[in-house]
Amino acid sequence: MRIPFGKTSAAIIVASSIALAQEPSKQPESGSPATSAVPAKSDNAANPSNSSVPPKGPGNGSDTSAALDYLMNRKPQDGSMGKQAFDSGKRGETKAIADDAVGSHRNEDQEMRARFERYLGTAPVPQETLTEYFMKMKQVSTLLRDKQIFQAWRQLHELADYTMIDAGISRELANRVESIWNTDKASASIDRKNEAIRKDVKTSNRNADMMSGKIMDDEIEYQRRMNQGNRQKQQGQRQQNLPNGGVPQMPQDGGGNTPQPSMSGLEGKLQLTEEYIRSLELKARIKLNELKQEKLLEQAKANFSEYISTLYNSGRLNHVVLAADFYRKIFEEAEYPVEMAKQVNASLEIQRDVQSAIEVFRYKADRGQLSGASDSLQTAFMTNELNSAVLGLERPLKEKVADFNAGLDQMRNLIEARDFGNLEILLQKVKQSATDFDTTKPMAIVNGVKLESKMRLGKAKLAAQQGDLKLAMEEFQAAAEAWPGNPALEDKAGTFFDTQDMKSQALVEFDRLVEEQNYRAIFDKQLGFAPAIKGDAKREEALKTALLSIKDAEMASEKANVLMLNGDFFGAWETIELASTKLPDDKKLNKLRADLSGRSAEFVSAINKARDAEGRNEIGFSITWFVNAQRQYPASQIANQGIERLSKKLLEGKM
Repeated sequence: MRIPFGKTSAAIIVASSIALAQEPSKQPESGSPATSAVPAKSDNAANPSNSSVPPKGPGNGSDTSAALDYLMNRKPQDGSMGKQAFDSGKRGETKAIADDAVGSHRNEDQEMRARFERYLGTAPVPQETLTEYFMKMKQVSTLLRDKQIFQAWRQLHELADYTMIDAGISRELANRVESIWNTDKASASIDRKNEAIRKDVKTSNRNADMMSGKIMDDEIEYQRRMNQGNRQKQQGQRQQNLPNGGVPQMPQDGGGNTPQPSMSGLEGKLQLTEEYIRSLELKARIKLNELKQEKLLEQAKANFSEYISTLYNSGRLNHVVLAADFYRKIFEEAEYPVEMAKQVNASLEIQRDVQSAIEVFRYKADRGQLSGASDSLQTAFMTNELNSAVLGLERPLKEKVADFNAGLDQMRNLIEARDFGNLEILLQKVKQSATDFDTTKPMAIVNGVKLESKMRLGKAKLAAQQGDLKLAMEEFQAAAEAWPGNPALEDKAGTFFDTQDMKSQALVEFDRLVEEQNYRAIFDKQLGFAPAIKGDAKREEALKTALLSIKDAEMASEKANVLMLNGDFFGAWETIELASTKLPDDKKLNKLRADLSGRSAEFVSAINKARDAEGRNEIGFSITWFVNAQRQYPASQIANQGIERLSKKLLEGKM
């Protein structure tokens, strides 16, 4: 069957299009498909039997589908862009198979995974300390319930002294409470100002009342005098009719009884108006101060609510409940705001869930069910790592989980590196410590690879007996790539070589390659050399050495590729460097080493300088550079062995 084309990346499409443009399409050779749990890197695996590339036409798809068919159903040539994309896809597929086989015990969030691993390695908080801390926190809640807010506030500073648990959060909460009290002081100052203004209003009202009374008295007096003047004027008109020669008589009061408008009355009215306006201004100022008080109160509530949300989001659930109680007591609220009530309820629920998860963890750990126990502990930690049950968990229990997770990581690496012999041993070991770990999928991979390798070796033998050297070489290569560590490879290789009769020409070339130590060429032509050297113990030993060397080189390359995928370029370079000491002229290793040297320049430079100094017998300078390299990559074998070697040499020289 053909591989279906679903979701593909643009990079693969471009790579395949280039490969298609470089080589015309042709019918792939037929071969038998082999079932494998892990994809094997062979031509036959990529070219199933009875399959062919459909001709391009209106009914057979576009150029893109033809390019995809070329990429997915035919093995690209070595060194081509299509080959690189093919190998990259194989590695990604193998990694996905490894993750599926091991299970979903691994957190994909790298930051959270690193924090969980760090937690597993840290010492627990002493139970006595936890008990004291949460007893004091309970006392704070009791004091608040009894409306002893100040004593509860002082207790917060004592809680902050438990830095291992509290991290100073209680002191920050105390500061927030104190800031609210400072707001109350500002509000009290505004109250005092309003009281003074109210006194001024009363004074203004009293002055206005007094002015109003005086103005009224002056008005009455003015009207009285006005009426008196009118009466006198009327009497004067009557006297004009009396016999006096027509001469008017002099008024008895000298004419001074006529009232005149009073300026003091007008001034009094203006002062009254001024006092009235001042009274209105003072009342407006009181209203503004009251609005300012309300704004201060609302702002204080909003800030404190926001701080409680911050505590909730950071996982400080105990402080959420405590701060909410302070909110109710300080602001004299009968109940929490809606959002705060949700956070308090959620905090209590989360705390209960974490406690339950830890209980499940302890139960499963005691029964040896480390797989489920690990999941329960990781769930509890991710839910709230600051819970008392999480903080106080005993270190031996955490070490069991750490060892189990390390075994899972090693299992993934073994599957990706195709080291199925050690994988089977590791599965047995993990199953003994974690009785609930499901080994069905990883064991299916092991058994499937063993079966595939056995079938390919048998097919290679049959092909050799039939004289089909090309097919035999392909099957033998596929068997080696499917399981590089297969112990039957060496025996089958000897049997396979016995079927060939190329002794005369092969011996000369074999001896030349052995003299040149070109083990890579020997490995590539091993099927032709094996029959020629049969019975020659010396040459057989040389062939065995070459095959083992290349086998080690291939395993080193696979291991380096795995390390590179994990971002460990220093370890990848050192793996290839150590393998190159046995095969200094191997082109594949040298190319990979050159590529890794650029990515690990500082580390490689330190190693080279240390070696150069050692060659010049500058022991101290050499040790310094080895230590520098060790600081960059503590797991370095070259650096550690160099330090140990030179230290012994230095001590022997002093003795």
